[in-house]
This record gives sequence, structure tokens and C-alpha cells, in this order.
Amino acid sequence: MADPLTFLRTYNINKKEIIIKDNHILFGDLSWPKTVNTNFLMYGSGKDGSPKEYYTLECLLFLLKNVTLTHPVYVRQAAAENIPVVRRPDRRELLAYLNGELTASASIDRSAPLEIPTQVSFIYTF
Repeated sequence: MADPLTFLRTYNINKKEIIIKDNHILFGDLSWPKTVNTNFLMYGSGKDGSPKEYYTLECLLFLLKNVTLTHPVYVRQAAAENIPVVRRPDRRELLAYLNGELTASASIDRSAPLEIPTQVSFIYTF
């Protein structure tokens, strides 16, 4: 099944273009809303009976685009753009996974509900 975390990882590793159009993130001809949850659990969620929380696709893409920033600067920029941030304890493992240095992570919840992507077709106009 197609899931946004896997597509983000694959496109990042292969340096393929990820397009942001309106409120959607496009991977080729598949699209998810920016705010769709991935199946990567946020640090500390789901413990002691608390509900599970997941990072959004937009949040993870923002981290990848701003990976060179120090964590405090990244947090301020995300807040300024009203984008949720990746928590510091998740940052290293998440980036290692998205960059292909890790093939799996204990933070990936394989039982998380996933939204089905939308098939898109569009013509570029210049």
C-alpha cells in the first residue's frame, strides 16, 4: 500500500522532485493533503495510555528542506509558517530513515491508519 512516509523517503533518497501545489504534496501522479498523518510516531506519544500522535507529511518535508538549520532556528521558522515541528528526540533517527541510512525504525507504526492518495493528472503550463 502507498503511504506518504515511504514516498517521502523514496523521493528524498532518489533526489526526485516533490511538488507542493495548493494544499497538497505531489509525488509524481500521487497526491496527499499537506496535513495528512504519516505513520511515524511522535516521541512520547502512545505511552501510558496517551493517544498516539503522528507527524504530518508537511512537517517532515519542512524538516528535510531545513535540515541545515540548528534546531532552535528550525523551530522558530516552523512556528512562523504555522507548521508542526519534529521533536528533538526524533530528529536524528527520522533523518537517518528518510535519507536511507536506516531501513526501519521502531517509531514507524505499521498499524497506523493511512489515507489513500489521490491520483492526479495535470499539464504544466508555462
